[in-house]
Amino acid sequence: MNSSDKGNKLEDAFHQYLLDQKRRGELVLGAYPPDNCKIFKKKEYYCKEREADVEFDVVLEFYANGRTSPHLYVIFECKNYSGSVPELYVNDFSAKLGRIFPHTAKGVMVVSSRLQSGAEKVARSKGLGIIKYDEDGLDIIADRKARPYIENRFVEFQLFQRASATKSLKFSAYSEGKFFSSISRFLGSLHPELAGDVDESPTTIPFMPLEAIKSSAQEVLKLVDYQGGPVDLEDICSTLSINLQYSDQETRDTDGTPILGSAHFHRKVISINSHGNKSRKRFTIGHEIGHFSLKHQQYLSSENIIERDLLINKEMDANFNLERLEYQANSFSSNLILPDNFFQFKTAQFRNFLDIRDKGHGYIFVDDQPCNYTIYEQLLTHLSSHFEVSKQAIQIKFKHLGMLNDQRKRNYPSPVVGVFEGLISSKIRSR
Repeated sequence: MNSSDKGNKLEDAFHQYLLDQKRRGELVLGAYPPDNCKIFKKKEYYCKEREADVEFDVVLEFYANGRTSPHLYVIFECKNYSGSVPELYVNDFSAKLGRIFPHTAKGVMVVSSRLQSGAEKVARSKGLGIIKYDEDGLDIIADRKARPYIENRFVEFQLFQRASATKSLKFSAYSEGKFFSSISRFLGSLHPELAGDVDESPTTIPFMPLEAIKSSAQEVLKLVDYQGGPVDLEDICSTLSINLQYSDQETRDTDGTPILGSAHFHRKVISINSHGNKSRKRFTIGHEIGHFSLKHQQYLSSENIIERDLLINKEMDANFNLERLEYQANSFSSNLILPDNFFQFKTAQFRNFLDIRDKGHGYIFVDDQPCNYTIYEQLLTHLSSHFEVSKQAIQIKFKHLGMLNDQRKRNYPSPVVGVFEGLISSKIRSR
């Protein structure tokens, strides 16, 4: 795809996003009826210096009641750049805007990646707005209820080049020292008449105790009359009237990060993208079911999961409100796929089958001696096959339930083990 085609793709997607917002009555916070706001793509305006028309990618024109000419223009310049956006593009747009709209327009850069530090400084000094748009990103809805829960620092990481990246929002914006996670709030900031009566005080995602998450997972298992073995996640989706879809394609966000799966709450759809790991695919499905079961649709219209989300293994690791939602979904998935009582029952059966006995060292004991290590590996294999989860997940479940005395001196668990350990065994503290 050449640069022109890439640019047009971003323009088309962002233009449609604005049209959809307008159609749903969300574009200007109800301050204007739809007829007072016009949206254009590839709109031309006359430039006296060039004595010719100059084309802009996407334009919003706002009309006061009874006026035939716009009293405010919002001009969007779309840059679908594969790397971080350099300073040159921001300078060029600012200059072009100044030649045609000296006073009545707000210039906004729409980008598909983050801005370099030089570009960020120019945008701030020139008073340009910045929007990062990702049609595959997650879409929040809490802003419609007047109190935002997306922290400024989270949105800032979306827009400007930083060492730490986060999962992508569908819409992120910056203007005049403020950050926004919805188009309505952003547009409202551009003109006093568009601001409406909005409470700017932040709210937070509520804390949810581990027992409440476990209880929610158990209720779902009861709906499908779960009696043991690998949890039938497809049956659960069907019972909950969730359309579970699989794709052989890899999907990436605007930063190039693979998207493992996504949930669309209004349509009740879970989409799972290409995975190379069956256990991770099952965990991803459980994670998305968790979002539905824990009623996260009150905060999100859509959600995507990237691998980094699976690493949020403790409540204290959830630095942002959105990450708290991911932690809750991870904890739900762990308890859905390995329910405590069934796991304990099946462990007892396999332990008896393998003639594993407590010789004063604990219910399950393992050290570096071949006689102990070999039979322990056999137990892991049986349970892993029965529940269709990884051996690492089985080991962490053992530790959480106090069933394992692990005395191996050369036991170097992979980082994945730490992830499951945190998900299953961490003690959650209320903030």
